[in-house]
Amino acid sequence: MVEVWLWSQKQDIGPLPRGYHAMSYDSHKQKTLLFGGVSFNNEYLNDTWEWDGDIWTQVADTGPPIRVFTSMTFDSQRNKTILFGGRDSTSDLRDTWEWDSSIWTQVADIGPSSRHFHSMVFNSEKNKTILFAGVDYNYQNIFHDTWIWNGKFWTQRQDIGPQKALHSMAYDSDRNHVVLFGGANNIAALSDTWELKVEIHPE
Repeated sequence: MVEVWLWSQKQDIGPLPRGYHAMSYDSHKQKTLLFGGVSFNNEYLNDTWEWDGDIWTQVADTGPPIRVFTSMTFDSQRNKTILFGGRDSTSDLRDTWEWDSSIWTQVADIGPSSRHFHSMVFNSEKNKTILFAGVDYNYQNIFHDTWIWNGKFWTQRQDIGPQKALHSMAYDSDRNHVVLFGGANNIAALSDTWELKVEIHPE
């Protein structure tokens, strides 16, 4: 038996054409969530849509302010989608929002510094969201810090990781490692691979 992998277009109607938006999968509702971005006439957006496998449905047009280059991940322990930061038309953002399948709620305005092009994943072993790196609005500071969101507040765990923006991360639940690839620093695009693991050390 041979596996055949095939892309097929499912829809060409729904959200406005856009780029630099964010998406994550809600395993509780079994729906994909889309937020924000910028249209091709340079209109910044803050609408929220769900994809159920057949159709797109707009579920909110209020919540986080307009933004691009943000990051979202789904907290499967609390059944909430977490969104942090990004960039609007004039500045970077540092607000944290949660989507509970019906409304957005701002849950923090302190924590990691304002940034965009960061990346986030949910660690299902520790039941915490992990945020890493990114860059500030003027591209003067490329970050290398690691932050943890526990559902109530952010805690910085490290500031000695690789300097990166535009990278991608995924959580390997079998090995309890966060895997990171690529991105860019202030010199060049990168092709390096990193892993983040939680080690328990005696006090």
